[in-house]
Amino acid sequence: MTRRVTAFGEIRDAVVGQGLRTLARTTPWVESELVGIAQVVRPGDVCIDVGAAAGFYTAELARLVGAEGLVYSLEPLRFAHATSSAALGLRSAQNVRRHAVALGTNAGEQVMSVPLRNGKPITGRSFVDAGADGLGSNAEFDEHIRVVVDTETFDGFCGRLNISRIDFVKIDVEGAELDVLVSGEKTIERTRPAMMLEVEDRHMERFGRTAEDIVAWFTARDYRMSVWSAESWRPVDKVTETFRNYLFQPC
Repeated sequence: MTRRVTAFGEIRDAVVGQGLRTLARTTPWVESELVGIAQVVRPGDVCIDVGAAAGFYTAELARLVGAEGLVYSLEPLRFAHATSSAALGLRSAQNVRRHAVALGTNAGEQVMSVPLRNGKPITGRSFVDAGADGLGSNAEFDEHIRVVVDTETFDGFCGRLNISRIDFVKIDVEGAELDVLVSGEKTIERTRPAMMLEVEDRHMERFGRTAEDIVAWFTARDYRMSVWSAESWRPVDKVTETFRNYLFQPC
């Protein structure tokens, strides 16, 4: 029975993974970089998905790292977990650890601003509003709700769980990416993982920051920057509006 259940899970994961990769190549609804991380993540790797939202990257990372690897999936909005678990089979994934927490410079509780469209929460555009000057790019939405969530620093989270190895980190926190980096400086400098971040000035403006702040942070730590284009990671030296996601790898 155990083998039969395992085989079913492997088949389901393969079908889900192929579906996500097809959508990433053919539609705007799944980011194309989801295909590209296969060139970075290897079996047995330890990955952290910060701002997992619906769990697309978590699902693909779980497939890539395999049974010997591990994925920590962080999404502070608990109602997003049910969606991802049902659609992607994450509830039964043995190599995924889900945590309802946001990472930032302060530990405790913070308020997340969650935009609504037709009365439904858009979790992928939610942000912790500590330090934000208004809605910024989310002013395009007519309705918003405020949700109290648990927060930890990156260093604190990894220390609490005794995470000693990290190979890859994805961060998508709607403009507060620098807070996550700063809060995990010790861990990042110790483990030197590859990191993929969403970097968009339109989201960062509400926090009084720019994309160049992210580039400068990584440059100071001897990381190189690339973008996913034409089915490969191509080196770039600056952030442009053409791309939203940037891969940073230690030199």
